[in-house]
Amino acid sequence: MTIQALVFDCGGVVLRDLENTHYDRWEARLGLQPGELKQRLWYGPLWAQAELGQLSEADFWVAAGRDLGLQPAEIEQLARDLWASWVVDPDVLALIDRARERFRIAMLSNATDALEDALSRILGIADRFDPIINSARCGIAKPSPEIYQLLLSRLQLEPGEVVFIDDRAENVTAAAALGMHVIWFVHPQELERQLAPYLRLEVLAHPSRS
Repeated sequence: MTIQALVFDCGGVVLRDLENTHYDRWEARLGLQPGELKQRLWYGPLWAQAELGQLSEADFWVAAGRDLGLQPAEIEQLARDLWASWVVDPDVLALIDRARERFRIAMLSNATDALEDALSRILGIADRFDPIINSARCGIAKPSPEIYQLLLSRLQLEPGEVVFIDDRAENVTAAAALGMHVIWFVHPQELERQLAPYLRLEVLAHPSRS
C-alpha cells in the first residue's frame, strides 16, 4: 500500500520547548523543584480537561495559576512566558517542506483550543497542515483509538497509507496497533534518517554528526 500522507504531532515534534529559562525562573520564584512546574502544568488533571476541550485555554491558565498561588497579572505573565518557550524546530519544518512535494501533510495534536490560532497567527505554519486534528475540538485525545480513526476519516485514507510521527511511545503504539506506519520522534536527525526512504532522497551529510 502506497504512503499518501505524513501526520505530525505538534508539541515535542514540530514545536519544541528545549529552552528551560522561563521554567527555571518561575520555579525559583514559586519555590518549586527543577522540573516540578512542567509536571504540575502538563501532567495534571487540569491539562487533561483542557486537551479534551472541557476547559478553554484561558480557563486552564486561570485554574493552574490559582493552584500555584498566583495573582491574575502573574497568571497572564506565566502564560506568556511559557508560550514563548515553544519554538518551531527549523530542521523538522525543513523536512515537512520537503515532504510536501510528495505527500499530504497533516497534524494530530493533544492541545487546547488555542492551537489553531497559535499555529496560524503567531507561528505562521498552519497552512502546511491539512487537516489539523486538535483533541480539544473533538473531545478525544491520543492515545484513544477514536482520534486516529477520526484522522483517517478526515484524510479518507487507509491506515497503511499513513505515516504517523510522535514523541510519546504510547501515542506511537496506539497508531501502530491500527495499522499505521509510525516513527517515534527522538530528534530531527533521526527523523530525517527514518523519513529518507519515504522521501526517496539521500540524507544530507552533516559534519557535526557522528
